[in-house]
Amino acid sequence: MAVELRQLSVCDGRNVYEMLQDIGSDEYGFTNEVNGMTYDEYKQWLVKQDAYSRAEKLPPGWIPQTTYFLFVDEQPVGIACIRHHSSEELEKRGVGNFGYAIARAYRGRGYGNLLFEKVLPQCKALGYTKIKSFVYIENAASNRVFVRHQATLLGIYHGEKNIYETLVP
Repeated sequence: MAVELRQLSVCDGRNVYEMLQDIGSDEYGFTNEVNGMTYDEYKQWLVKQDAYSRAEKLPPGWIPQTTYFLFVDEQPVGIACIRHHSSEELEKRGVGNFGYAIARAYRGRGYGNLLFEKVLPQCKALGYTKIKSFVYIENAASNRVFVRHQATLLGIYHGEKNIYETLVP
């Protein structure tokens, strides 16, 4: 099995678009703007996200972030977005350093764990020594991913989300 984490590219095509259609617009707090977009709108979204990764054309108050796609045997199966630095303001709203989602068709196969493992070096490259994540309590699969990767449970946010801190090796 060939597993690769690829940074979003303006050249990403229909296979990524179709994978993103298989992730809801808001699944356990992960916002997927592409769900429901036309293919042409998706291509424009790629250009916008690529610019955000370079801190260009950011809306006021936004933090630069880089988007990655997990490919397994050349098929995209998931997405991760990593903010380039922490934000106390976002944490006050229950938002962490990165978020991820696996397409419905690929859930239950361990790809969340693979994506998590592949994201950590990218976090390190951005200067993180630890990451903070807010995971909905009812999202059993993601909670298992964080526990498996030895995340420390710091507390519970508004009775809805577990707050995890993970050391970045």
